[in-house]
Amino acid sequence: MHIDRMKGSQRNFMERQRVALVLSITIILLVGTTSAIFFLGMLKDDSALNFYVFGDSQGYQGGLEQIVETANILRPDFLFHCGDLTSLGYEDQYQEVKSVLDQSVVPVYTTIGNHDLKSDGGKYYLEYFGSSSYSFNRGPAHFSIFNTSSGDVSEPELNWLAQDLSAAESEYKFVFTHIPPLDPRPERDHGLVNATTASRLMTLFEEQEVDVVFTGHVHMYNDSVINGVRYVITGGAGASLYADEDEGGIYHYMNVTINDSGLLIEPVLLEDPSIPRDTVIIRGSEEDATLSLKDLLELPSIEGFSSFENQLNNWRGQGVYVGALVSTLIELVGGMSIYDTLVVRSFDGYVQNFSYYNVYPNATWLYIQGPMILAYEYNDTQVLEWDDGMRIVMLPPDGAYSNEDANQTTETGDVVSAGSRWVRFVSIIEVIPG
Repeated sequence: MHIDRMKGSQRNFMERQRVALVLSITIILLVGTTSAIFFLGMLKDDSALNFYVFGDSQGYQGGLEQIVETANILRPDFLFHCGDLTSLGYEDQYQEVKSVLDQSVVPVYTTIGNHDLKSDGGKYYLEYFGSSSYSFNRGPAHFSIFNTSSGDVSEPELNWLAQDLSAAESEYKFVFTHIPPLDPRPERDHGLVNATTASRLMTLFEEQEVDVVFTGHVHMYNDSVINGVRYVITGGAGASLYADEDEGGIYHYMNVTINDSGLLIEPVLLEDPSIPRDTVIIRGSEEDATLSLKDLLELPSIEGFSSFENQLNNWRGQGVYVGALVSTLIELVGGMSIYDTLVVRSFDGYVQNFSYYNVYPNATWLYIQGPMILAYEYNDTQVLEWDDGMRIVMLPPDGAYSNEDANQTTETGDVVSAGSRWVRFVSIIEVIPG
């Protein structure tokens, strides 16, 4: 992808949006809201179709609000969220995202993401959004939606998808799911966990002549063609980005149009989340402290080499970190007791809970986990230039925080990976009384 060409397309599309908006307002002023909507509907060709696709808002509602606001003016046929509507699958998170999407005057379709499964979130997804696998026809297109939230696809679901695509007779075939078969980034592994399933899916898409597969999960924009099938990754609705801007790291949604000229798919830029990346809020039971990077630099610092193991047993984050002890930060707002829980929140909605012994490790935990710090510097690069900071980092003596280490230093002992404990983009550290 060449970012300059993409931005040119963006400017052209936004100009068309402006013209359409002026036309809509003019008609409404002339003939009234109800008549205007009816009139605009009459202008649509039954063979034409327009819809927006996006994914990975992960609890940040600002991007969704922008999309819904635009949709309520320009009236696409529908919106589609490719999953990770929430960060941790909590019911209140589902309620929040649904309250935003419910403001849309056009239909909204969704599928479930891996974050939506967390904390027993699967049942809340079903309650608030219904099935994650279904299909429908609209205009000249057939839409097949299936579930990849676990990183794999069950055999019954694969069979259903094959039958559904085989029976489709529409001119266009579109597929929607959360996790792409492959990660488009070199030497990265954020696609489906099961490589055999990924291969089977891609073969199925080729055999059934699927036009486009829309996914999220990888927090970026990517548009590529593999063996005649177009794969569009749209993971930029609010979660932290996985790539630089010139490699697709943009907050965006996709505008998809079918008309007499054929199929047009364009990224539309969203405003970046307005979160102060160089500031952290420390909340105690009775007082708060807002600390800038300058404030943190004035506190005693700790430095050390570390790395973490991810859920695929790969090692990431190798390097030298500098930061402040989390215990030092907590002491600024009254400390915590052994019954309290420390909640660390990221600006993109991600949350992790820690115990007293993570913050104040005893000899055993100190040997396994090491000190727990809020890092503001990585390999001589500070926030804001360091993209992942501020970040929770463990500094074990051997410099390697493994999945086994993470489970041994978590009271519940059910951590998916050590990497999940290293919260990026930390915005709030809060003591919750026990």
